[in-house]
Amino acid sequence: MSEELPPSLRRKLLKEAFRMYMSHTTRSKEQKVHPMSPKELILSKLTDDRGREILEKAESLYPEATEYALAIIAKMIEQGMIKELDAETLLALLNRLGVPVKPDIRIKFVKHGREVSFKEYVED
Repeated sequence: MSEELPPSLRRKLLKEAFRMYMSHTTRSKEQKVHPMSPKELILSKLTDDRGREILEKAESLYPEATEYALAIIAKMIEQGMIKELDAETLLALLNRLGVPVKPDIRIKFVKHGREVSFKEYVED
């Protein structure tokens, strides 16, 4: 029952197996050479600039707690629990993990499509 494969089919299968093996080892080497830090991973998943501001503020106020929280968030990203982050989600996660960051509040007044001061906004 153990019939040999034709040489041409066997050669094709060996080539395909070798190609798959080489692509896998090349990918694993690249991952080992350039591992992303938790902060870099989170920054790559942020969808807005406001999230970057919140992250910087958290690091300046609570550097050790932020480092711990970022490690947990990075693990959640690696496990596929988080696909992308916006500022609101990042803020909620940081607060939940014990980093009580309060974002800076900015009020913008827009009149006729441009940003104006409060005085200009109130005037007709």
